[in-house]
Amino acid sequence: MTSIRLLVINPNSSKSVTDGLEEVLKPPPQTGLVFYTAPENAPPSINDMVTANLTATACFLDIQEKKLLDQYDGFLVCCCEYLLSQIDSVKRSGRGGIIVSDHPLTHMLRETTPKPTIGIFEAAITQALLLGKRFGIVTTGTGYKADIHKGVQAFMGGYSQRFAGMVTTGLGVVELREGDRQKIEANMKKYSGKIALEGADVILLGCAGMAGMESLVIQGAAEADPTAAPVRVVDGAKAGVEMLAGLVRFCA
Repeated sequence: MTSIRLLVINPNSSKSVTDGLEEVLKPPPQTGLVFYTAPENAPPSINDMVTANLTATACFLDIQEKKLLDQYDGFLVCCCEYLLSQIDSVKRSGRGGIIVSDHPLTHMLRETTPKPTIGIFEAAITQALLLGKRFGIVTTGTGYKADIHKGVQAFMGGYSQRFAGMVTTGLGVVELREGDRQKIEANMKKYSGKIALEGADVILLGCAGMAGMESLVIQGAAEADPTAAPVRVVDGAKAGVEMLAGLVRFCA
């Protein structure tokens, strides 16, 4: 019998990202998952602070209008966004690194409901710290990466040797679900190998669109260093579902 109902939120309007989450996320015992996609007026991907805030506002208003806060016991915000360089030339090129982020919607919902609300960024790091010695992130995007450690440092309360860094795959968020499979698999393995060689024994999937790609990360790390122990892979969405269900039970 299902006693806990969780709302899994994709804050962009790309249904393919939601479909990917629905394919791989399995509910914990006595827990039901309902999947939500941002309304059509929200951006299809989160590319900067503007689109992050636009998606948060669109989702928040829609969730309020549909009274979803009354219908569910906990809320998981599945988001990734760009961390752009402050260098003007990079800004003009539109290139930057993407990392799972502390999406504004998480805090907006926390201010509105006492029910547990977490983001996949928080869930991924928490689980990674319990699984290995050092964690790294493989995510989407291309080009110069500036201030990519800020989100991790803010969550962990400062710089930590346990963070091995981040690599970007050159793949777009929607491309992960709708693009050329051969290119996606090659890039995922290549850059997973790179972060493993930086000392990461736990690798975080840095985008909700990477749901279900754990095997590619493990293969890439093994090909980069066949003598190393197998890496562990953390999907923030999967970690978030488990943690959120536990928090709902704790708060009951």
